Amino acid sequence: MNALLKLFARLCVFRSGPEDMPYIPPLLALMLAVWLALQMLAASLQAGLTLAQMVGVQLISLTVLAGATTGVLAFKQLLGRWVQTMMALLGVDILLTLVALPLLLIGHAVGGTPPFVDGLYLIVVSWQLAIQSFIFHRAFAVGPLLGLALAFGLLILTFMVVSGVMPEAMQAG
Repeated sequence: MNALLKLFARLCVFRSGPEDMPYIPPLLALMLAVWLALQMLAASLQAGLTLAQMVGVQLISLTVLAGATTGVLAFKQLLGRWVQTMMALLGVDILLTLVALPLLLIGHAVGGTPPFVDGLYLIVVSWQLAIQSFIFHRAFAVGPLLGLALAFGLLILTFMVVSGVMPEAMQAG
């Protein structure tokens, strides 16, 4: 497990790519469970949503990410990279959520988010977009700028789908 964390850390500083992830489908299922638990914890610290709404938002987010990843990999005839690409995306998200949790706890403890915490959280989200774009660049065999456009486009698409399906989630957050 320590080697896997090191691999994700190396991915976060662009020293490894999704191709370096092990091809272990049961590990991907375990990572998915950890990802969902961490996302639920982070969401409970941020917004006043019900449990069903929090699960719904996370499932929408995961569906958009996995669906777009599957679609692009299928289009490029690279579906053999799916497990490793999803492991890279989920692993980075898990690691950065762990980094963001103290910031969310500070905001939750003081009853509102101080501006410096918002700034630090924005840096974490921006870094996640940069890493996602790197993962897309390597996994999809596209240019770095197209990888960034895909990452940013998926962020916007996720917000659009969530606001269309669950507008109360956007108002609460």
